[in-house]
Amino acid sequence: MTLSSGKEAVQRFLNTDADPSFSPFPASSSLESTEQIRRFELLRLAFFVLKLRQVEQKLSAWRASQADAGEQKPQENELEFRRNLLHHVIYQQVVALIRLDAREQALQIIEVCRK
Repeated sequence: MTLSSGKEAVQRFLNTDADPSFSPFPASSSLESTEQIRRFELLRLAFFVLKLRQVEQKLSAWRASQADAGEQKPQENELEFRRNLLHHVIYQQVVALIRLDAREQALQIIEVCRK
């Protein structure tokens, strides 16, 4: 695929004459239905769980490299702080999703993203 054909594809996608039902985003840029809100919150949960996994991997790699040092370093404190924040955010997301009747989906996302 050439660069010009890529630009043409983007132009076709952005064309105002295109079918508005094709877009996954609401036309008004606001979430209108409960299903849209639920999907958005599930997406946010997946993002936070993946970020938590990334932070935990960095933390364990850092700890493995600093096994001889007996004291906590500022980098470890920062990673621990981020990990704790992400745990809190994930908890809040799960609470929001329980209110939206999406508890099972939330737990599935957490399980899949943690692997």
